[in-house]
Amino acid sequence: MLCPGQGAYRPGALTAVQHLPDVATVLATVDDVTPRTAHPVTRLLTDRDAPQPADLLALDPLAFDLATYTGTVACGNALRHHFRSRPQWVMGHSVGDIAAMAVAEAITTETGARLLHARHTLLRALPPPTAPDASGMLALALPVAEVVALLATLGLHHTRIAGDNAPQQTVVSGPLGELRILHTLARAAGTRCAPLPSRTSYHHPLLTTVATVLDTWMETADVRLPAVPLYSSALARPAPTLQHIRKLATQHLNHPVLFQTSLHRLHRQGAVIYIDSGPGALLSSLVGAVLPAAVTIAPLRGRTDPDAITRRLATTTLGPDPL
Repeated sequence: MLCPGQGAYRPGALTAVQHLPDVATVLATVDDVTPRTAHPVTRLLTDRDAPQPADLLALDPLAFDLATYTGTVACGNALRHHFRSRPQWVMGHSVGDIAAMAVAEAITTETGARLLHARHTLLRALPPPTAPDASGMLALALPVAEVVALLATLGLHHTRIAGDNAPQQTVVSGPLGELRILHTLARAAGTRCAPLPSRTSYHHPLLTTVATVLDTWMETADVRLPAVPLYSSALARPAPTLQHIRKLATQHLNHPVLFQTSLHRLHRQGAVIYIDSGPGALLSSLVGAVLPAAVTIAPLRGRTDPDAITRRLATTTLGPDPL
């Protein structure tokens, strides 16, 4: 089971499943953590007229982070419990690691929300996305080796690889000035590329101090061994101990996502069906690019209802209990 992070927020994504107990509980829990917000996650995820991602990020970055987290946790919990999916592993992508920890029951939904509150407090000290010295993220339709060579050729020494997602998708993070140069030159060369909605340059050494402070926060957080094993896409290996799991919560800040490597290693261990637990199909499309022979399912993509989700899950060879 895959838990997306960046890009997973979709206005009204849970409208058709908000009545499911697993979904309703997650929505209420996160709203209780932020009782006086102007953008409660219940409205953001059940009202299709809620702010679009870029608008919400500019208006209320904490609400954007919480909505991203909540949508994935609600979907993952519903898939595990209401729809009886039994994954062998749960793996997050980027900040989706925190959602993966909640879906796997290594932390509570509330703990994950409070962690995002703590992270927000630290990130507020960084330049806002509109500041001249701000940083961000950019996705390019190029293999990671070509992007590494391009950064070296252009002398963009402060821009780093943030994610090796697929044979033809690499994400970088760094100062907006360098990203604009890269964006302009890549487009001129005919390479598809797009800035990602992001409040800063995740997966970058710039955030090492933030990660260190949050590591300290996690030392006193209630963390337990998960009901389903967790896999780290930042390290491309399992997170088997409490110490590994605590670190999993902060790896999205200053470690790149090794998504391709992680998928190949999971595949060699026998994983043949991959369920995208987000309210879309972000990660299932990447899996299809990395492992063309794998079975991928995005049961909550689009404006779906529980019956449609059940039918999508039933198309797998494992019926209601996919990996």
